[in-house]
Amino acid sequence: MAKTFLKDERVNCLSGMGQLDAAEYLSLVEAVYRDTGGIEGQRAPLKTKTGINIRKRMVEDIKNGALLPPIVLGAVVGDETFEAAAKVESNEGFAQLVRSIDKSRLSIIDGMQRTTALEAAMRDSNIGGTKIRVDLWLAKSLDSLVYRMLVLNTGQVPWDIKRQLETIYKQVLLEIEKGATEISVFDIDAKERRSGAGQYRSTRIVELFLAFTSRKPHIELKEKVAEDFARMDATEATANQDTLPVFIETMKLLAGLDKAFAKTACPEDLVTDSARFKEGRDIFTSAPASIGFAAAAAQYLLGKPGYAFTFSEMRSKLESLKAAIQVVVEKMSTEFVDYATLNEKISARSGRIGEYEREFFFRAFELMFKDADQLQSLTPCWSAYK
Repeated sequence: MAKTFLKDERVNCLSGMGQLDAAEYLSLVEAVYRDTGGIEGQRAPLKTKTGINIRKRMVEDIKNGALLPPIVLGAVVGDETFEAAAKVESNEGFAQLVRSIDKSRLSIIDGMQRTTALEAAMRDSNIGGTKIRVDLWLAKSLDSLVYRMLVLNTGQVPWDIKRQLETIYKQVLLEIEKGATEISVFDIDAKERRSGAGQYRSTRIVELFLAFTSRKPHIELKEKVAEDFARMDATEATANQDTLPVFIETMKLLAGLDKAFAKTACPEDLVTDSARFKEGRDIFTSAPASIGFAAAAAQYLLGKPGYAFTFSEMRSKLESLKAAIQVVVEKMSTEFVDYATLNEKISARSGRIGEYEREFFFRAFELMFKDADQLQSLTPCWSAYK
């Protein structure tokens, strides 16, 4: 018999097509998203009149026995599951394999709207026995899964890149939690607020990933052209299997510097109502600071935007970046931070504040990484931009 799974040699993935009972499929994906608001919480329902009508029509069609296009699922699995998939030759074998996968490792790559329509149809009427087709992508590394997701979804109008990355952010967070225990991440629906260093909201992680893969601090995804370029940058970057692990290492460096800053505070005699940064943890609570850090780190590791990614030197440069940040962490003190200059410089611009602040911190961290050994304080960093 023919093998159920085909191998994508480009990114070392397996793709297999099979059938699942609709009720079992919904139970499977509901378990995946139980902690993040359920199926509908993962993607906003289409709100245009046309979109709503299409959704209603899809639900009615499902009730009347319509066959939906395949839903694409992805999962990062170990060698044992990967090898087992290569031997599957029947639909029963396919279904058993799906059931064996850790559900927290699954992502809906393509088909969230169809899943939501299936859920609505199941809730409104009995569609027991309805079968759906599933295209299951298995990867050994998260890089391969992200790359495949970006390629599959490119050009689909309802999906902007931030929404695409939010779909798989859970997998990225699992990798961060496994490899960086010093980092705490709040998901989209969490009510907690950042109260200490090393804590970041999942949507901030997405922003940092975009800044990292684009290698620049200014990403305006409201512009379609900018979004397309960001998607191409992210797709090219994740084509290399070292990119996501290095991004996670960059997050760990961010957290380490964040915790070092948090041990300092602006001297009381310099604290005013207009002082932007009164405590060290305020620095990376600021989105421009964390995004500026990610962009500066990416340029240090991967080169300037517009040029080809220099993957061959990425690992050696990462060690150099770690050493530079460690030097700064060891020098860290209230005097070293120089809150007076930081607060003065950051408040110098009144117009286009967000753009100014991102560029300010980008230039500051760029200099910090370059001249860590020579720095007697961070004054030169805060003075690097205008």
